Amino acid sequence: MLRKVEKYICIVFAFVLAIMLLIPAKVEAYSDVDCFDFGDTVMSINAGESKKVWFRSDYNYTYFVGDHTSDGTYIECTYRAGSEYMVVHIGPDETVKNVFFHFYVNDAKLESGDVHDCIEVYVQNIVPQYQSIPVGIAGGKTGTLMKQGNVAMLYNDQGIAMASFSISNGNGNMGTFGITSVTNNGSNYFVIVAPSTIYYPKISESDKAVMIANGYAGICVNGIYKNW
Repeated sequence: MLRKVEKYICIVFAFVLAIMLLIPAKVEAYSDVDCFDFGDTVMSINAGESKKVWFRSDYNYTYFVGDHTSDGTYIECTYRAGSEYMVVHIGPDETVKNVFFHFYVNDAKLESGDVHDCIEVYVQNIVPQYQSIPVGIAGGKTGTLMKQGNVAMLYNDQGIAMASFSISNGNGNMGTFGITSVTNNGSNYFVIVAPSTIYYPKISESDKAVMIANGYAGICVNGIYKNW
């Protein structure tokens, strides 16, 4: 009787083992190869600030930024195998509260390019930005400064466009920015937040004359005053 029970148990065990071998295991790509190591994977950084993070990779790598709004949100890194302190930057004009940086192996030594890991940044002290704000214009009237893509347009009290400006970093590329308010530093300035203070206003001579006639001498970029 005991021998029959033992035989039955062996048959059941063999059957269960066979079933387990037939079922394909679902394993994420990044769990197959443990090649990334981060000093921090979740952190908080203020908009406009940065943080050094220790990082090690067994292979050359690349990264891309998930949902974000600022050109100033990026990582300084070597893209090479080894250990380093990379610098995580959050742009002053970033408005996304949770930014993910995704890392992938980019190395001929590893056949799979799907090895993945990521870090998450909770963005703190986001500067309020507006699509449009009411602004004073000549004659004591109230106009509107409205952002349209990467251009800010000044409208009069009748909704008629009068002048516009954008910002540039000197390489011929228009920069992203956000409108916040108007401030006075002897003259009025439109206050904006941009990826960096290196940006300056880009405006035509005719539009500059309109802006000055309405009391605006330039823009204040991340706290730095810059005339037209």
